Amino acid sequence: MNKKFILDLLFKDTDKIKREYSEDDITLLNNITDTIKEMEVAGALFNYVSDPKLIELAIHAEDAAKTRYDYLISIAKSRDLRKID
Repeated sequence: MNKKFILDLLFKDTDKIKREYSEDDITLLNNITDTIKEMEVAGALFNYVSDPKLIELAIHAEDAAKTRYDYLISIAKSRDLRKID
């Protein structure tokens, strides 16, 4: 087998996939990534605070981020989007 030929085919397919995503699709995927980071930050806040009001804030922030994540994932699934590296 010709390794260069196989690599060329793989890279062409990747370029094709990237070109098929619209700006809105890429924005949606980036928003999903940002939302995951928000959930991680809220979880870290929950683990490091002891004030009851801050704990409540962390719980609310994580719940809001999870709800947003679920919503964005449902949109991505309806558009049949996959992660882009």
